Amino acid sequence: MSKSELIKRSGWAFVAGSFAFATILTNSDPLAIPGSMISALLLAAGTLSLRAGYSETVSRSGRNILLTGAVGAVLWDIVLVSLIAMSSSGILHGTQAQGQRFWIVVFGGPAVALLALTLFGLTALRIKPMSRLNWLSILAGIWYSAVYSFLFVYLISHNGVLPDQYWPVVKFTFAIQFFALFVLGVVLVTDAPQEMAAA
Repeated sequence: MSKSELIKRSGWAFVAGSFAFATILTNSDPLAIPGSMISALLLAAGTLSLRAGYSETVSRSGRNILLTGAVGAVLWDIVLVSLIAMSSSGILHGTQAQGQRFWIVVFGGPAVALLALTLFGLTALRIKPMSRLNWLSILAGIWYSAVYSFLFVYLISHNGVLPDQYWPVVKFTFAIQFFALFVLGVVLVTDAPQEMAAA
């Protein structure tokens, strides 16, 4: 597969991942939980394709960051599915209070991949592997990973409860995340032929 096709594939994965990510905004666990898990897998596929597409122009640290993010997002989903299976089969026992405190863990998969995308963007600013908008990876990854990190610490220490007045800000930030990730995907899809011509 050519570098251009890999870059285009990463773009489509990010576009699809952005729509799967948008299910988190629904406030419906039957949609948001599978959507978060699917988003993590699509983002992992996107970061791996991005890594392969720019393998000759990105530094080793940039490639390692993308690989770590992809593997981390997939492992997060695997562990999560295992915990859910053990809990539903009765192997894993936990109190309801513990479940309420740790519900945020369910939505961590996308944060891992998006953090890797943000760190990759920092290396891309220096190396400039893309023909334009090398800063876009930072913008496309930072919103959810930053807010998720804050929410994780806050919710674990406050028994899983976030005051209602903060939810509009959180949802607005997640909406920005959806849009930025979608735009990155579109830019990668449309720029792929240019990347091939420049090679």
